[in-house]
Amino acid sequence: MFSGFTPQTYDFLLGIAANNERIWFSQHKQEYLDHLLTPMKALADQVFDGLLERCPDRDLLCKVARIYKDARRCRGIEFYKTSLWFSIQPPVENWQDAPGFWFELDRDGWSYGMGLFQPKAATMARHRAAIDAAPARLARLNASLLRQSEFLLSGPSYARFRPGAPGDLAGWYNLKSFNLIHESPCFRETYDGPALVRRLVDGMAFLMPFYDYFYPLCEAAQAGIDPLAETFQ
Repeated sequence: MFSGFTPQTYDFLLGIAANNERIWFSQHKQEYLDHLLTPMKALADQVFDGLLERCPDRDLLCKVARIYKDARRCRGIEFYKTSLWFSIQPPVENWQDAPGFWFELDRDGWSYGMGLFQPKAATMARHRAAIDAAPARLARLNASLLRQSEFLLSGPSYARFRPGAPGDLAGWYNLKSFNLIHESPCFRETYDGPALVRRLVDGMAFLMPFYDYFYPLCEAAQAGIDPLAETFQ
């Protein structure tokens, strides 16, 4: 049962950011286990179960990240990540090119949401083709996004503006990747475990229609098939 993160959680995150080396980590490993990893796993399990109860019949899996960096990607003596997160994703090999949910905690606060993290050009081409062919479905989702205040659409845009989308979808049309994200600098919001679980489950359930919209596009791009006639008409 997730009872909340604690001030010791953030003490550890501040410490690992300032002392990213093996001696410091070995001296504080028990703090990492007790105050960061163990509660993160408990939170991930509860949110995953709650989301599947609210949104059944999705093939998803939940993973908690490792704090240890891939040795091949270490820079200098930085052996550890300075944040920890869990993700809820479809069971696909190329997870960067599929929509997924996440919650992340670092020394500056916390965030959660849903997005496409490193989509291939073919995936975003399918996305634009879906808007061209049948913009109404994404327009309805976008309208629901504009009516709430929890999540914002963010992501890098193409350097050259791509015309052709309806005005209300131009932002979507010109993104290289996207996140529907909530960010907060308020650590105390994570101290109340039940409240945080409810907030994440409610928020991810709200975002599930966006996941359902993008997942067929990603599958089609990877398989090289055209989903538009069946899915988006």
